[in-house]
Amino acid sequence: MSGDQHRQTRKVLTEILTTLTEEGASAVKLVDITHIVVDERVRLKCQIPLCDSFNKNLMCPPYVPTVEAFRVALALFSKAILIQVSAPLQGASANFPSAEVFAPARKLHELVNLSEKKAFEKGFRFATGLIGGCCRLCEECVAAQSGRSCLFPFKARPSMEAMGIDVIATTEKSGLTISFPIVDRVTWTGVVFI
Repeated sequence: MSGDQHRQTRKVLTEILTTLTEEGASAVKLVDITHIVVDERVRLKCQIPLCDSFNKNLMCPPYVPTVEAFRVALALFSKAILIQVSAPLQGASANFPSAEVFAPARKLHELVNLSEKKAFEKGFRFATGLIGGCCRLCEECVAAQSGRSCLFPFKARPSMEAMGIDVIATTEKSGLTISFPIVDRVTWTGVVFI
């Protein structure tokens, strides 16, 4: 990539980061793809203890690519845009998640889709986004009903966790913050690969 191409790419990605901030992201950061930490143990947590979305959500295991297949694809990207949406919790308990906990996740989902679209429009034809937590576009995923096709195939995205990404290690490596257990503030993290 020439110096001019590199500057143009950097300019386009900076514009995307600015748009995300203007649209409600709490934090955005462009990082090298090596900041994405993949660990098979994350995917194992989908089954032990059994997540209520396992085999009941088309954007969760076993419907998504394996961690091994994801690693191969991830190596073809060079950059990642990490996106966070945070919100204070007034009355929700970490042990009993409420709509208040998931509202920022819906906003994150919108921002991941927006940044993926913007990147695609600017020539990054393989831009691929992942959300935080399981897809919640539908009250109940069609996978649980009869194995039908997704009702929102152009909006639905798997989570970082479903692909085996260690979100805590990735955010720490990238200089972003996230904390568990959730006490008085929830932060959802997503990513778009460039």
